[in-house]
Amino acid sequence: MNNLTLSFPPMPQGADKNIIKPSASFTKKVYGAIASIGLFVLSYIFLLLMAIGIAIAFGALGMAIIGKAGFMSLVLGIGLMLSGLMLVFFVIKFLFKKTKQDYSGMMELSRGEQPQLFAFIDKIAEETNAPKPKRIYVTADVNAAVFYDSSFWSMFFPVKKNLKIGLGLVNSINVSEFKAVMAHEFGHFSQRSMKFGSYVYNLNKVIYNMLYDNEGYGKMLNAWANWHSILRLTAVMNIKIVEGMQWVLRQVYVVLNKSHMALSREMEFHADAVAAYVSGGNHLVTSLKRLEISNFCYTRLLDYWNTKLGDNMRSANFYPQQLEVMRKFAERRLMPTDTAGLPLIKKGDALVNNSEIVIDDQWSSHPSTEDRELALEKINLVTDTDETPAWALFDNARDLQVSLTEYLYAGVEKAKGTNFVELEDFKADFDATVNTDTLDKRYRNYYDRNITAFDVDVAEAKAATYQKLTFEGLFATENCSLPEAVERMENDITLMDMIITVRDDVKTFDYKGTKYSRSDAGYVKTLIDEDLKQTQNAIAVLDEDVFIYFLSLAAEGDKQALADKYRKLFAYQPQAVKRYDQYNDVLATFNNIYHSMPYSEIHETVDAIYAKEKIFKPAIREAIATAEVKPYLTESDTEAINAYLDGTSAYFIHPNYNNEAIAVFNKGTQAYIKAISKCHFEMKKDLLNFQLNLLGNTA
Repeated sequence: MNNLTLSFPPMPQGADKNIIKPSASFTKKVYGAIASIGLFVLSYIFLLLMAIGIAIAFGALGMAIIGKAGFMSLVLGIGLMLSGLMLVFFVIKFLFKKTKQDYSGMMELSRGEQPQLFAFIDKIAEETNAPKPKRIYVTADVNAAVFYDSSFWSMFFPVKKNLKIGLGLVNSINVSEFKAVMAHEFGHFSQRSMKFGSYVYNLNKVIYNMLYDNEGYGKMLNAWANWHSILRLTAVMNIKIVEGMQWVLRQVYVVLNKSHMALSREMEFHADAVAAYVSGGNHLVTSLKRLEISNFCYTRLLDYWNTKLGDNMRSANFYPQQLEVMRKFAERRLMPTDTAGLPLIKKGDALVNNSEIVIDDQWSSHPSTEDRELALEKINLVTDTDETPAWALFDNARDLQVSLTEYLYAGVEKAKGTNFVELEDFKADFDATVNTDTLDKRYRNYYDRNITAFDVDVAEAKAATYQKLTFEGLFATENCSLPEAVERMENDITLMDMIITVRDDVKTFDYKGTKYSRSDAGYVKTLIDEDLKQTQNAIAVLDEDVFIYFLSLAAEGDKQALADKYRKLFAYQPQAVKRYDQYNDVLATFNNIYHSMPYSEIHETVDAIYAKEKIFKPAIREAIATAEVKPYLTESDTEAINAYLDGTSAYFIHPNYNNEAIAVFNKGTQAYIKAISKCHFEMKKDLLNFQLNLLGNTA
């Protein structure tokens, strides 16, 4: 504790300790988990006794048959005895399966290396009255978790838990939020019900072993079945009995895991309450939302560096670059940032398109962020914020960041002359990419979609008598949120279709705060569809109003230019959409080759690709010859596309795929769709930038 020289965020004043007591719902879920584990144990004992009973019966019958004269009787008797023994082995074979704990991508920290961090963790353990972790590991990602070496024996003997901290998470939060996140994890350390996780984990391994890990068992059955047709008959008997056992296990799996997921969700709520009690619920809320941004930016940065591997370029230090991507994310969305550049999230900010449909997901281990935030607001414990970056708790932070950056490249061969890119060079290249691939932030993401086409001539005629419009009014928050509302409604309609057709596990759901049964899904879909049409109509009106507004600002010579830019975009948009759809259709069929399938299906899939290419390839030739698309094709792009168009190699030459032909397809089609997309985007960007230039006429 003496090693902690930083200011430690205080506990909330006057917090009621009752908030960290397990709720009645939590206790109920514990009993449910106990019952489901008991069901598995009884079911397994039943299957084991059944296997032993069948083995004894088959053994007695086999001995009786062997006692009769004749070779056939001997073969049948031996087959029955082997079949019985194999059934017993099937039920207990999981005991012989070795499981190796995977620590790849994790680096263990020691108290000597990180005295500040360990002192901070010790203090949280003291405040939460939880045991200290056995070991602390860091990983590269945006995550924090409690884990332990779960083996068969961990179900019976106490096992100390380990703490895992992702540096992507550390990079995204301040000291107050770090305390809240760690206190949440220590809430799990204090939960004796975590023991059920070990039971379920190991029982699932038993189920998996008996349902899917049967390659060796199948080979043994085939080996004896191939000796004689009578032995084949006994093998078939064995398989039918095994299939019956597997049916029982599938039913038990559903009960076991649904009850465990229900308990896991309650455990998350309880761990949140512990975090609120020792750190303030406000910091856990902001960290949950911040981590949504962080995860998005982390993934985007990974994608960015994946594209640079071919150029022999690597990140020298991933984490300052992740922070820069987060800063850009906030800048584009007009979000304020703190002194470290982290986005500041206000209450009520929606960072994702939140569905208005709420389903009690029985297979989710975590409640939704919205439900967790609501529960924390009810607890209503708030403390002041220490905006010191969480990195202040780590000694030699840069060395740690560089080491974990290397972990990200594990498995990627390092070529000679690799260029390790530092932050300033990254910023220059990434800024250029962002500026090229994004629209002006003054539009507030309103145009991250196709502009609704309208009759430009009719709109020009309206402009003379149209009411007064303003830029601020047109691009107000309410208007700029309409496209996101459309996307949300479209997703909700898809969800309704799933509930109607395949989600028979959904008995009830909430829509806009009202509870409905599954039989009402069709009716709710019509409600959403009506809202969707109204919102799309509002966007259509707004798109035309924007044109009229800028037309009113334009000087006489610019009016025609603005109208022509709209006409040009409206002429190209449907072509681009058609080309996107055609590309996606071909790609969906092509991607089937990456799935395992019988040879007959492989030939059918490849034939389907060839059939689509008879239309797709001529469409590509036509598109790349147009004046609009040509400027967006580099020399290497053209070579890749022509190699694909002129290629005659088969994608599959029995018995193997032709990887060279597959690579030509991927490279050529990606170059093509990149050019189509770039042409479409730049045409729209040119129009929208032209509009913004007209704002100067208002001065």
